[in-house]
Amino acid sequence: MATDYDAPRRRVEDELETDSLEGLKATEGQNPGIDDDGEIVEPFELPAVDLSGEELNVTVVPKQADEFTCSICFLVQRLNRRSHIEADGSEVCLDCA
Repeated sequence: MATDYDAPRRRVEDELETDSLEGLKATEGQNPGIDDDGEIVEPFELPAVDLSGEELNVTVVPKQADEFTCSICFLVQRLNRRSHIEADGSEVCLDCA
């Protein structure tokens, strides 16, 4: 008999039948309030206030003399966050370098 080494391996926890609705309900009851990463999940309720008629007023400030725009992430950064300047003159921040 040939062995398929690319097939996913099954663990003991996977022995429960999760392909059916009953199996999913059984596994759901085992870890209530915990997501796939193991972190505790709390329900998040949006405020019941209707904000559709509100306007957002923001003051836009032009790029200052001590700032540059990263050519990769397009964020405006301070000059001390500049990693290097490319051959074509475009500037790259430390995060994108």
